[in-house]
Amino acid sequence: MAVLAEATFPSVIHNTEVSEEIVKWGNKNGFPVKKAKLYNKMDGYVGFSPDGYYIIATRLPPIPGGWKVVVNSYEAEERYIPLNVKPNSTEVNRFILKMMEQYELEGLKMDLSDTPYESYGTWLLDLKVSGHPVIINAFEDFIENMR
Repeated sequence: MAVLAEATFPSVIHNTEVSEEIVKWGNKNGFPVKKAKLYNKMDGYVGFSPDGYYIIATRLPPIPGGWKVVVNSYEAEERYIPLNVKPNSTEVNRFILKMMEQYELEGLKMDLSDTPYESYGTWLLDLKVSGHPVIINAFEDFIENMR
């Protein structure tokens, strides 16, 4: 992991606004991200890019105040996640499809297989997911909770 850029945001930016500021700043400075949000596991507001970097904003102490913004590189991880489908079909639950769109905005790359298979009486399709491990873990947790 290497630091690619650093900046600070003023203290007038509140918690509710920092995600939007990350996206604006990233697009303006050559580090585009589509969405940023609070990731407690990373102790800050983070916008991930599928291109191998993320922007994290963390609170600075009350004096001077504001936000420390750092762009870090990362090695993308790749996983295969089985999704439940109807027997002998490629029809995935609509809610899961909606959430896949949201996680793509958050920085995951996804590729859904065209070939269903049966495993222990359940029909599945493999979803190839690549991106930062923190988002992949969150997406996997969501899928597990849908089963």
